[in-house]
Amino acid sequence: MDKKSTNKSIFWVEKITQQEMPALASTVRELENLAKDDTASLAKLGQAVLHDHALTSSVLKVANSSVHMSRNPVTTVSRAAVVLGLSTMKNICITSKLLSSLLKNKNLTTQVYTRLVKLMAQSFHAGMLAKMMVSKYDKEIQEQTFIAALLNRLGESAFWSIGGEITEKLDEVLQNIDDKKQIDLIVSSELGISFEDMSLGLARNWNLGDILINSLVEPQLRTPEIQSINFAVQLSALLADPKHSSVALNKLKSKIANTMGIPTIIAENKIQACSENTITLLHSYGASILTKFIHHASNNEYDFKYDTEKEVSTEALQLKILRELAFLPNDNADFNMVIQTTLEGIYRGIKMNRAMVLLRLKNCKKIEPRFISSKNAAQAKSDFTLTLTGLDNIFSHVLKYQEPIWVSGHNDEKYADYLNANIKSIVSKSGFFIAPLLWDQQCIGLFYSDKKNKEDNNILLEDDFMAFTLFVQQANLCLSLIKNKTPKRNV
Repeated sequence: MDKKSTNKSIFWVEKITQQEMPALASTVRELENLAKDDTASLAKLGQAVLHDHALTSSVLKVANSSVHMSRNPVTTVSRAAVVLGLSTMKNICITSKLLSSLLKNKNLTTQVYTRLVKLMAQSFHAGMLAKMMVSKYDKEIQEQTFIAALLNRLGESAFWSIGGEITEKLDEVLQNIDDKKQIDLIVSSELGISFEDMSLGLARNWNLGDILINSLVEPQLRTPEIQSINFAVQLSALLADPKHSSVALNKLKSKIANTMGIPTIIAENKIQACSENTITLLHSYGASILTKFIHHASNNEYDFKYDTEKEVSTEALQLKILRELAFLPNDNADFNMVIQTTLEGIYRGIKMNRAMVLLRLKNCKKIEPRFISSKNAAQAKSDFTLTLTGLDNIFSHVLKYQEPIWVSGHNDEKYADYLNANIKSIVSKSGFFIAPLLWDQQCIGLFYSDKKNKEDNNILLEDDFMAFTLFVQQANLCLSLIKNKTPKRNV
């Protein structure tokens, strides 16, 4: 890439990352960093998801789809992370955020929007096809190949999603042009950079992995992953084109069968099954609009059950999570899983803004948040790392008497002696809940939850406290049943 192209790449990468899709870029980087961190846990990944309601809903729908579903449906993100594994969970999150981010611009012209939707459908289909082609390899390779194929045309998708005069002008120029080489020349002339270089710049800037970068830099490499990505991108484009050449399609299917080491007829069956799974998953992601560009007979026969699915009520969600929590000891769950499931029940089931577990440090002179469900977890960890020496505060009070309490606010007369200025600065004015965390009949920490937000006017109700207490009681019961296991505090 020459200096002029490099400057154009920097311009477009910065424009997309900082101006057009900052939330997507931030989420992708966070998820990629977690996946590359050997010390990162599934719990941390779950917490990265939990504060985003739309993402949580998407993850659970996809986890419970026929493509991913295990023996029992999952109700919590914590459980989904365990069932699916780190790589699959990460890719579901990236895919969900990608689909929602690219489709959110409502100001696109009909022509540009159609072009974007068709491209996104092809990209999702390519990811599924590439993953199918490396199905004999381990799960990690499959997931890396999926995300690399999905994001292979990220730059192009991101460009069309921007909207405005520049996209409308290029779309008009490209109308009725099908030759890829001619399209590439026009794009480079109009934008000063190819879509491939735009994708490469984003892949590097967002830390999207070596397989994706290699597929863009050296697409001729004959590794199974790169070959699968290239074949999948070509195949998804052919299947989406109603005017595609049957000769070209059969030739490509033959190459795919040869690469997979299977007869062509079996490869064709696998491709059809993969296309059906793609349609199923697109409905699960709430992206049904993309399915009409996945051309298969099953497309017209699919049951659109996901489109009319109703959100579960708060009470029903609480019961589902409590049931999942109750069965954890039978599933050989550890300390971390019990705590994560409990916090998710409090956070999602009671609709709290902050839910956390504060554990006593070994010297017992401090408590520190080790599990946090909150949009600003770093700030919560800093605020709630508290000393237990000196005068009693509301936290040391609950540690001492080991009973759940509901503090109605900063002016609660019953607990006035335990609410100093430092405590008031971190807890919600509208009230909060605290309860003991018991392990082997010892109080080793606290559950804390509130509805603190910018307005700080979310009033807690009696039903909220009853639900909070029930979740804590169930958690302590579960911990008593698995007390022979050592708590993993370094989470």
